Amino acid sequence: MKRKKVGALLIAVALILSILGGCSSGNSDSAKGNTAGDKAADEKVTLRFSWWGGEDRHAATLAAIEAYKQIAPNVTIEAEYQGFDGYEQKIKTQLSGGTSADIIQLDLPWLQELTSKGDFFVDLKGHSDFDASGFDQNFLSNFGVYDGKLVAVPTGVNAYCMIINKTLADKLGLPSDAQWDWDSIYEAGKKLHAEDSSKYLLLADHAALRQDIVTMLKQRTGNQWVNEDYTVGFSKEDAAASFEWLRKAMEAGVYQPIGESDLFFGKIDQNPKWINQEIPMAPSMSSTLLSLKTVLPEDVEIVTGLPVIAKDAKDTGVLVRPSQLFAVSNKSKHQDEAVKFLNWFMNDSEAAAILGDVRSVPPVKSAQEAAVAAGKIDAAITNAVELGLSHAGIVDNSIANNSEVQKVLEDVIQKVSYGKATPEQAADELISSLTSKLDEVKARQ
Repeated sequence: MKRKKVGALLIAVALILSILGGCSSGNSDSAKGNTAGDKAADEKVTLRFSWWGGEDRHAATLAAIEAYKQIAPNVTIEAEYQGFDGYEQKIKTQLSGGTSADIIQLDLPWLQELTSKGDFFVDLKGHSDFDASGFDQNFLSNFGVYDGKLVAVPTGVNAYCMIINKTLADKLGLPSDAQWDWDSIYEAGKKLHAEDSSKYLLLADHAALRQDIVTMLKQRTGNQWVNEDYTVGFSKEDAAASFEWLRKAMEAGVYQPIGESDLFFGKIDQNPKWINQEIPMAPSMSSTLLSLKTVLPEDVEIVTGLPVIAKDAKDTGVLVRPSQLFAVSNKSKHQDEAVKFLNWFMNDSEAAAILGDVRSVPPVKSAQEAAVAAGKIDAAITNAVELGLSHAGIVDNSIANNSEVQKVLEDVIQKVSYGKATPEQAADELISSLTSKLDEVKARQ
């Protein structure tokens, strides 16, 4: 898969103009007649649609499915939705067994692995029922094209950011507009926990810790953390320094202990420390903001900022990627109807007004405009995406997005977080295990 710099300036410009310029709703409704299915069709079709998310995403997606009945009354869409925990294994098992849903929400790290194992997804490129013209083409190529096929499309533009409970931060005397570096955020977290041992500065499960370590490595080297030639992109010194910071941060109470936070892996909005306002900040993807906001009282103000950037960073390390991806199963008995529904879901102004930002900022310009006009995009999410686009770092290559490769790093991070490995031991293990895994992945290509 091609990987280019996420200079998605077209998306950034579209967002800024649509928000500051008052935005019309976009004229995507013309797509209804030729993309959503023939209302007069006699054939009754049942499609399965699988996704994960929080309650806001579930509710909005179900409402969009209901609205689609007016467009294609012959199509029944069965919703299969849940939280993130267990979803990956379920989808991979279903794909391997040929029992997956017709339309599937996927996470980016799974796609490289899945496309290397089989031809699971419909090629949307040139499909007469799917209009990809509204997507930023670089963004689409970077994240949805494998072996020349458009196997998936982004559900939204997602940026790694700092999600901040400003109301709590103000109460604790913490700045909500600061640009944190690794030294300053360590000192602030250490001070907060020393003053009140029930409080931690940062909400993070092991996936967020992985992203923080990857960010540190990119900032130290200015390069990918794994290279296109399936080699490690950092030195032992780089890894040991990053793990040393993590060790200190865990000991100082900058993060909640991993044994507590990982009880809510993939559902950090359910963490009592966040709900009870004992943690003011969450380094996370912008698409998680709504779920984190919904569990707090209405008078709590949530804002966003850039994630931590080292003072001497060679690359910002700021991650901009799809929130998730949608694909149509090659095993679907009704591929054309599934593609028509996906086209409506991604391009139609009515769908956009219903869905809003439940998967972060829509990736199609007309959908962005329609969602903004409907008042369905949270300003804090927009701010996170705009900041991400304007400070975007190196785009992760497909190898870095391989879930098996990422798990190697996660396993080592957990050892450091639990105090079961020194930073030096962890650096040695990471390079050794990662080299072995990269050789294995390469051999399968």
